[in-house]
Amino acid sequence: MIGVYVQGRGQLHRALPVVAALRDRGDEVTILVAGPLADSHRPHGVRVVHLPVSDDPPEPESLDVRARRAALAWIERARPRTLWVDGSPAMTLAAHLTGTPVVSTLPPGVRRDEPHVLRCRAAQVLIGAWPPGVFPDTVAGSGAPVREVGGISRFERHSRATGPRRRPRIVHLNSAGPRGDHRFWRAVRASTQKMGAAEWVEMGGPDAAWRDDPWPELSSADVVVTGAGQSSVADAACCDVPLVVVPRRHEYGEHDATARALDPLPEVTVMRYGDGPTAVARAVCDRVEGALRPGSRGIRARWGVDGAASRAAEVIRHAASN
Repeated sequence: MIGVYVQGRGQLHRALPVVAALRDRGDEVTILVAGPLADSHRPHGVRVVHLPVSDDPPEPESLDVRARRAALAWIERARPRTLWVDGSPAMTLAAHLTGTPVVSTLPPGVRRDEPHVLRCRAAQVLIGAWPPGVFPDTVAGSGAPVREVGGISRFERHSRATGPRRRPRIVHLNSAGPRGDHRFWRAVRASTQKMGAAEWVEMGGPDAAWRDDPWPELSSADVVVTGAGQSSVADAACCDVPLVVVPRRHEYGEHDATARALDPLPEVTVMRYGDGPTAVARAVCDRVEGALRPGSRGIRARWGVDGAASRAAEVIRHAASN
């Protein structure tokens, strides 16, 4: 049996296609979830263990003590062949101390903080959810074997929406929760609409509902505006349309590192909050104009989303067999 620990919405979305790939290969999988899991996300034939969490959720990379104790109790009972930890350094280290082979997901950027260093030392192998060679400093500084598999997206096997539209469409992947610079994005949206370039579709944030499955709207985009989180970039890459990327603030600079990796790509325009809403709106309108030209493409091939989940599954299976 293979265990998969996920903490947070982004990690869950990245884990689901990998879990499906493991199941396709005949592996028994149990997902340990710190938090809720919608029925629509529950994979067929996969056991889900809900770990207790406090009412005051911890920081994204920390781990509630009750959740950690419950996870360790499950490991002692189930004795998984390996545990894939997507996110938490604390869970990686805790599982390693039980003698369980651990696969951990490596974040982009160069980090020297102690939890990250311990995560790398504790893992048997690290998964880099990006195409090979994009983050050479990250890989060199990890001090552990890294398998770069490409951007992992739950939409890898989905088909794009088709059908005529009167105007080109911009889809903005805003935050799923209350956090985010919403005043800034309201100004960007207003400026873009004044320029009359395209229809603006907002996903998430305070002004629009977040959908558990945003693919119908996302796949209808001519241009996608997104932050630089790993799941957001991989999901947007599946659309294979030009991107405007504005990295959000992150404690360890992961989003900035991803934005720097994307910046040289001709299909991507990287902007910053410091550029101001009007400049971002102009960049979006420029991308819309370019998207309407014949042969316009995105970064699907460059970001390696096709087959990424299967490659990650093979990394996990190999760790389980050693």
